Amino acid sequence: MPISRLQSRRHFLKQANVGLLALAGLPRWLAAAVNMHGMPVVPPRRASAKFKPDVDLELYCQYANVPVLAGKTTRVQKYSAKLLQGPEQTVTEIPGSYLGPVIRLQKGQKVRIHLHNQLDEDTITHWHGLHVPAEVDGHPMYAIGPGHTFVYEFEVVNRACMAIYHPHPHEATAKQVYHGLAGAIIVNDEEEASLGLPSGEFEIPIVIQDRLFDGQNQLIYAPSMHSSMFGFYGNRILVNGHPEFQVNVTSRAYRLRFLNGSTARIYKLAWDDGTPITVLGVDGGLLEEPESKPYVMLAPGERLDVWMDFSGRAVGSELVMRSLPFSGALPHMGMGMMGHHAFGLPMGSDYAVVTVRVTKIVS
Repeated sequence: MPISRLQSRRHFLKQANVGLLALAGLPRWLAAAVNMHGMPVVPPRRASAKFKPDVDLELYCQYANVPVLAGKTTRVQKYSAKLLQGPEQTVTEIPGSYLGPVIRLQKGQKVRIHLHNQLDEDTITHWHGLHVPAEVDGHPMYAIGPGHTFVYEFEVVNRACMAIYHPHPHEATAKQVYHGLAGAIIVNDEEEASLGLPSGEFEIPIVIQDRLFDGQNQLIYAPSMHSSMFGFYGNRILVNGHPEFQVNVTSRAYRLRFLNGSTARIYKLAWDDGTPITVLGVDGGLLEEPESKPYVMLAPGERLDVWMDFSGRAVGSELVMRSLPFSGALPHMGMGMMGHHAFGLPMGSDYAVVTVRVTKIVS
């Protein structure tokens, strides 16, 4: 072997050994993260003694077996929360649902959230729609491993709106969301409060999802390579984590906060009796003034703020929000029926989304 090549080989091995020794000297979690995706690595964020929160809560990412369809329970990933400090209405669970609790915040509040990872994989949470500093926005480089905790601290600067919280780990975001890790955030402010809109029990989040189940009631994620790239359709429509969901109301005005939490499905929402949809707001908050529409298209991740008055409707009467038939929104048709929608309900078909039933007359 030529001397120059031999010296080059020795130099390479020497440098490689130095690198390995340096890597071995790193903290265990840091060395693992360096090996994973070659992304910048930062330690899990801790609480700051200087930050004085108005709201302080613990948020857990965990596994659960929940009844979704009739028969066997479904294995999911879900958020649960414990309020440590703040108004009682800050955390509202959705009864019997795998979805995370609704988190209600007020503009100007200082918020601290302790994210505890009880999964067997990395995760981190992103506040979709909230304006927060980059270091607490859930970038994948901040993902924490099993058993670790990440502390978020930020001030709510958004105007009144509906936002979403969901995981954001590298190459696992869609899978974790699909298996249940998602929830709604409702931000209120003084301007909105001055309008006298329905609130409290008369403001109802409606999270629409479609999911693909096997014969054992277990979730099927990305049934083909094409599906993993472009999304896919489910064979069941779920609202707030339940099939054939029904909302019980009294004969008064309500505020319905719709969120499309589906992987790829677009909805053409309309009331089945032809009543126009009164739109108060969308993703960024309230419109300048309400708009009346015969239907509204809602794509994945989009939000819709709807006002509906059930006054004058008899006890037992029902109103159904449907997704009406439509065409022209079937992407990637060149790939054929394989994967993208062969397994689920076709995009653009007609089906019920949620039923609203009047159960009581009030004056």
